Amino acid sequence: MTETTAAGMAVPENGRSRGYLDEKGFRSWALTLDHKRIGVLYLYTTLFFFLVGGIFALLIRIKLMYPGQAIFSDQTYNVLFTLHGSVMIFLFIIPGIPSGLGNFFIPLLIGARDVAFPRLNLASYWILVAGILVILGSLFRPMDTGWTFYTPYSAKTGANIAFLSFGIFLVGMSSILTGLNFIVTVHKLRAPGMTWHRLPLFIWGMYATSIIQVVATPVVGITFLLLAMERLFGVGFFDPAKGGDPLLFQHFFWFYSHPVV
Repeated sequence: MTETTAAGMAVPENGRSRGYLDEKGFRSWALTLDHKRIGVLYLYTTLFFFLVGGIFALLIRIKLMYPGQAIFSDQTYNVLFTLHGSVMIFLFIIPGIPSGLGNFFIPLLIGARDVAFPRLNLASYWILVAGILVILGSLFRPMDTGWTFYTPYSAKTGANIAFLSFGIFLVGMSSILTGLNFIVTVHKLRAPGMTWHRLPLFIWGMYATSIIQVVATPVVGITFLLLAMERLFGVGFFDPAKGGDPLLFQHFFWFYSHPVV
């Protein structure tokens, strides 16, 4: 037996959440539609990469304690510096609080049974995982540009920037879908009597963050696509010799990154 919410979502009559909530094992978590479980998946994933980014930071500090070639080369330092910033920003800070804590707490704090689009919520997580795998695949030719990937160096370095750009594009797509889901959830699934003036401060913070995700993330995604096109096809978006402007990359990048950081 099921009952239907105001948003038209069918839920079990006994109140249990959907999506293999009472099952155990990998399949129950990989296919879950329960917002709390998806939030936990985000938290475990981002905390793991927080550990990885912290290890990179420790290696950077060790290098600074013993300058020269005693520990590892200067080029390796540049690679570790890039990886530390990239992991911390794109794989921890951006998905950590909005996707992790947001998924877990937003429905609970507004009196909803789940987010507005549970299947899209699960798809957002696996798109993030796909982006992570692509980014890890780019490490076969490690990046040495710094986490901001400034042109013109990033357009000319031997690192696999095009592959990395696609990975960051996927991470950004996951962020956009999550932001859309949260905006619709806050608008449509608030409990009766939960007016805008009664929303908890956490919900207001997540709502504002979701707007930033939806508005600003496409800009940085397109920026990395333009960078990939310049490297693969020689299009001169950022190359002064072809009529481009290296500062244009910085303007696009920080249109997104300023509100993020």
